[in-house]
Amino acid sequence: MKQTVKWLSSIESVLIAKTVDKEVGRHKVAAFDLDATLISTKTGRVHSKDENDWQWWHSSVPSQIKKLHDDGYKIVVFSNQNGLNSPTRIQSFKRKVEAILSQLSMPVWLLAAMNKDQYRKPMVAMWNWLEKQANDGVKIEQSFYVGDAAGRADNWKPRQKRDHSCTDRKFADNIGIGFYTPEEFFLKEPKAAFSWGGFIPSESTQNEMLFTPSSSPLVLKDEPEVIVFVGYPASGKSTFAEKYLIPHGYVYVNQDTLKTRNKCIAACKDALAKHQSVVIDNTNPEIATRASYIQVARDAGAKVRCFYFTADEHLARHNNYYRAIQKPHENRELLSDIAFRTFKSRLQIPTEAEGFDEVKKINFIFEGSEEEQRTWKQWWL
Repeated sequence: MKQTVKWLSSIESVLIAKTVDKEVGRHKVAAFDLDATLISTKTGRVHSKDENDWQWWHSSVPSQIKKLHDDGYKIVVFSNQNGLNSPTRIQSFKRKVEAILSQLSMPVWLLAAMNKDQYRKPMVAMWNWLEKQANDGVKIEQSFYVGDAAGRADNWKPRQKRDHSCTDRKFADNIGIGFYTPEEFFLKEPKAAFSWGGFIPSESTQNEMLFTPSSSPLVLKDEPEVIVFVGYPASGKSTFAEKYLIPHGYVYVNQDTLKTRNKCIAACKDALAKHQSVVIDNTNPEIATRASYIQVARDAGAKVRCFYFTADEHLARHNNYYRAIQKPHENRELLSDIAFRTFKSRLQIPTEAEGFDEVKKINFIFEGSEEEQRTWKQWWL
């Protein structure tokens, strides 16, 4: 007998399905990714060609899930589904889910995040929502998650390609539950080596000096100057300017606000004419771009320094997600990958040989409450 699937509209950006059977007294959660974990494509493609292009990842999947349910686990599926960007695709996905769940004999929840918001794995808003539905509570220490995005490299076993990401492992780590790959869980294979990737937020040190060299002052109080920022988007430039420079009278010039470089140069000239210091808050990756501001400073007889923000691409991408999703009141949009790739491809490391009186390196140090720091140290992408 096929199970009836009910669709809930509790979260705008998440498709939520549940089979109608009620169950109580289940404190343990056995959670799974969907694609390449519970199911694979019949065609062998990475992405299914249509709603019928699926099969169980392994023939034992339904029986192993049934055993978990018999052992007292609540069965839940958490999936990222960014491709559901039209009503037609959403309806096709719903039919696919209904076909999958109809072949399972136990109650199942399925949550599919459609957008890059707080519900997307490895962020934990889907899990938090589920916990609120569990009136009996969830025992974290007895729960686990199974997923294929586990950070394994090429040839983690013979002829196997690398995982596309480490998202599933990070999702489980954020929640604090156990994690298995499909091979480990369903096939009982040994654990494979993996990498979290280029940046591990929980290991980020916060005891670095804010800037180097420290032998010269951060702020020049007796003479006007131009400070040219260089750094990735989301590397902390604007926050730094607001905290350390603007309060000392530096005129803030930003191309996001003024729209063109010519307007930024004009604003810089105007400030110097009034004997005011200026901070140029743009990414400024190229020598040619920075040369314009160096010339303006020299023409005005002012000093010119470069503040080079050392946050690398991985840290900047992390900050991008944190500030856009965790700090919506700051109205920071989530920047696309193109912004980071473009800066990386154009970056010419600044040096005094360009004409700067000094190049200071500015280290990223997270500033916030203990609770905010714990949140920042979670995986965000």
